[in-house]
Amino acid sequence: MRDIVVIGGGMSGLAAAHELERQGARYTIIEVKRRFGGGIRSSQAEGFLMDSCAFVFRALDETRLAALGLAGQQQARGDGSALLSGGSESLTAALAKDLRGGRLMRMALSSIGRLGGRFSLCLENGLMLDARALILALPARYAARVLYNVSPETAGQLADFQYESLARVSLGLHKNNLPADFASRLTNCAFVLRTDSPSRVPDSEHILLQVGLRGAAGEDSRQIIVRAARLLGAQKPLVARVDHWAEADLLPIEPAQHAERLRAIRASLPAGIRLIGSDYGQVDAQSSGIARLDERMAMGRTAANAALATLRM
Repeated sequence: MRDIVVIGGGMSGLAAAHELERQGARYTIIEVKRRFGGGIRSSQAEGFLMDSCAFVFRALDETRLAALGLAGQQQARGDGSALLSGGSESLTAALAKDLRGGRLMRMALSSIGRLGGRFSLCLENGLMLDARALILALPARYAARVLYNVSPETAGQLADFQYESLARVSLGLHKNNLPADFASRLTNCAFVLRTDSPSRVPDSEHILLQVGLRGAAGEDSRQIIVRAARLLGAQKPLVARVDHWAEADLLPIEPAQHAERLRAIRASLPAGIRLIGSDYGQVDAQSSGIARLDERMAMGRTAANAALATLRM
């Protein structure tokens, strides 16, 4: 029997599993992909270290990073934001490396039901599991589908979430190939992140940019790269990478309205189920491309402690 099941092995789910591991709980984590980390991936090319997600985030607690073996790897940017010298994937890898609980990879959850005083989970391959507490680290549209049988009200509220798509374009350049006035062109982009940190570029003569472009769904990656370079006036990128995020951000909504929506969703959830992830944080989960990884990790820890409290009831 499983006490707690975590569904989703992205940042929030890993943070929850890490807290359960730290407290010696019995848990299983289920992930639909071959690897943990969700959309967070880092890659190197020609001396540039690029991330598929936002490589800049609100600064994380140094004590927590040290506990994960990442002491000294956070590089502050002077505006309350930071980046990791080993890439953002180093954080999810650090959360995952000490997990000893059960894990089911390349497994998708189909539905959740009730069986006595426990939750029953039906996976898409027909496998059945049960648990006393669940942590769903899933985007709203997936959570709506799996929750329909056990909480139609919650499922209906989650199905109303609407998103904007985004293409994240990483460009590695020689600084001479970027015009001095490129910052004045930023109104044409959702955001532009930049760094010349030695951990991210070959040397001080180079710069790494990450450009956010809306309306790129279905567009060829090569065309997107050309469009991003033209918007910035950049020439001869040495490396380029495009990552498509079909559901990158929630459509604009007033913070108070979003907070009320989340309150209603949490109130309608069956006791013993927690819902976590970037969809359920502050409405500006990524402001100017800067991620709130601290918020997602805190959600995971809070959900883990709530699940453990359920077991004590």
